Amino acid sequence: MQRKMKQKVQDLLRREIICLSTSPYSASISVVEKKDGTIRICSALISFNVVTIDDGQPLPNMRELMDAITGVKYYSS
Repeated sequence: MQRKMKQKVQDLLRREIICLSTSPYSASISVVEKKDGTIRICSALISFNVVTIDDGQPLPNMRELMDAITGVKYYSS
């Protein structure tokens, strides 16, 4: 299993899906073998909840946003 995990990580690095990091934050991973014999790497991001700062602003309602821009010719941010 460990050999498969190392191969999977090397493949993800080669395909630039993941990259090496020197961040002080990290998350543990679990490796799960799928029915077809391949592996899935799962990360436990719950540890980030401790250091995450709550924004306090709810996400805007998409329907309200779309209604607000109906018929507008120019958009600006």
